[in-house]
Amino acid sequence: MKLTFKNKVLFVALISAISMPAVSIVQAAQVNAMQRIVVTASRMAENPANVSADVTVITQEEIAASQASNVAEILRTQVGLNVSSSGGEGKATSVFIRGGNSGHTLVLIDGVRVGSATLGSFNWGNLSTSAIERIEIVRGPQSSLYGADAMGGVIQIFTRKGQKGLQTQVVAESGTYGTKLYGLGVRGGSENGFTYAFDAETFDTKGFSAASSGTEADPAKRTTLSTALSFVSGKMQADINVRTVDATLALDGFGPVDALNYNQNYKQTVSSIKVTDHVSDRFESSLQYSRSTDDAITTDPLVTWNNSDYKTTINQFSWQNNYELNDATVILGYDYHKDAGVSKSAKLDKAITQKALYVSIAAENKNMGWNVSARKDNNSTSDNKTTYKLGTIWHASQNFNLSGNYGTGFKAPSINDLFSPFGGNSNLKSESSKGWDIGATYLTQMDTLKSKFSIVWFSQKYTDLIVWKPIAPGSFSYSPKNVNQARSKGVELIADMSGEAGFVRANWTKLNATDTATGLWLARRAQQNGTLTLGTDVSDLHIEADMAWVGKRYSDPDNTKLMQAYKKTNVRLSYAFAETWKLKFRVENLFDKSYEEVAGYGVAGRSTYTGVTATF
Repeated sequence: MKLTFKNKVLFVALISAISMPAVSIVQAAQVNAMQRIVVTASRMAENPANVSADVTVITQEEIAASQASNVAEILRTQVGLNVSSSGGEGKATSVFIRGGNSGHTLVLIDGVRVGSATLGSFNWGNLSTSAIERIEIVRGPQSSLYGADAMGGVIQIFTRKGQKGLQTQVVAESGTYGTKLYGLGVRGGSENGFTYAFDAETFDTKGFSAASSGTEADPAKRTTLSTALSFVSGKMQADINVRTVDATLALDGFGPVDALNYNQNYKQTVSSIKVTDHVSDRFESSLQYSRSTDDAITTDPLVTWNNSDYKTTINQFSWQNNYELNDATVILGYDYHKDAGVSKSAKLDKAITQKALYVSIAAENKNMGWNVSARKDNNSTSDNKTTYKLGTIWHASQNFNLSGNYGTGFKAPSINDLFSPFGGNSNLKSESSKGWDIGATYLTQMDTLKSKFSIVWFSQKYTDLIVWKPIAPGSFSYSPKNVNQARSKGVELIADMSGEAGFVRANWTKLNATDTATGLWLARRAQQNGTLTLGTDVSDLHIEADMAWVGKRYSDPDNTKLMQAYKKTNVRLSYAFAETWKLKFRVENLFDKSYEEVAGYGVAGRSTYTGVTATF
């Protein structure tokens, strides 16, 4: 399918203009009992039935059923996403949405930007599932609401909050590679509007060699602490969230090869305070101040160039105002964030500030919904950018929806790109993107059987991509330049069915992601991938199995290191043997498949884990 810019805009406008007898949006939303509230797509809580953007919501129940200890493991099963890890638990892990770079996805934790300000991307290797309430994935350009880094999509993590009464949860698990996990969560609240949640988790594994050809095991340790406090008084609400991660990892050297004394200490903190004034039924205003840090210190007494220290901080302020009109919602907001990076080893101490004003309008009219947003970002060190997005959803019948979106995005140069003493280029421009998607969804509900089938076509063009290249042919010195263009397009298929007998969830992505100039495939993007998940309950026993298929892809941008397609099967069981106790057991990589996610780096073989959860 090929659409010119003019036809893309006309398509979105055409759906918005269609008017024919059909059930209202409210009625259509009632039919779809599978839907949940979503926040990230529009920066406000709304019913997904009215959202035009391609959104996935992963609930706390689904997270618990997955038995995953790391969020990246859950993202591997989602449509339109590719995940690659460099050597196992805790190691550098990247997520690619619809063929974009890892830095083209904005990652938020409770509305707070996270990631390395120097690298300009987020490392998923140490994001535990501890205390996570839900995960929202929004695909496609979202810079008109979120600014830089959201040119490919947004993934937001929401942590668990307190509730009235008192609930305590204890988790313990052990398994292959000497893995041990212990967790404790306490949540509660009072009648006067105060709630609290405290969670702590420790994870420890002896691991396996990060280098696929190595023999030395590379262990990983991680401690995650999370606190959420909420105070409500009249029309005012204050929320305080703090989450910290402290991890110690053993790494392998360049090649990659075994490195016996190469270690990294990684620390991340996310803290915020948000005050919301529910001025009236139609107007609310919120202020949020937040701060995230991302520190990585590597040491190696034997290899000098393995020693480094990078400490980054993102200070953020947001003011958002939501206005409810008769048939529309208007959002006006201001964002500010200052990204700072310090490295003694690299003699780096630089900061970038970004300021932005944004506006969003979403409306409903009988069987139609539409939205438009625009944003102006001012950057202290590179070019300023204006982005926009328009989308629409049409409930053609009680069971059938059509949606369309078109938007622009950008990513500002990172601190390393601009100021690295090893070749930074202060004249870089921002990377830019334009993208569209068209989707169709069919929903049914017959007695206890619910089903959802959807298909989404998407296309996105990237320009002025920043690439580090030799300053001269054959040189060992590199410098970044705005030289690349890329194109990603494809189709996503989803089928979900659930009933008394159990559930079936399936998805498939076909992707064409290439460098426009050379025609080469973008690194680590599979041409095709999909997941089939089956689950059922037999009395108090819950059984799940997922089978993932990942197609061929290249590990490097020059397409010299081909990684073969592979299939991987995981099985999970849980048994509630008492009102408060549950036994868990899972097998990962059931058939002990050998494969690569990054050329030269190892992956886990067949692994078994047994655990217990008690909730009081």
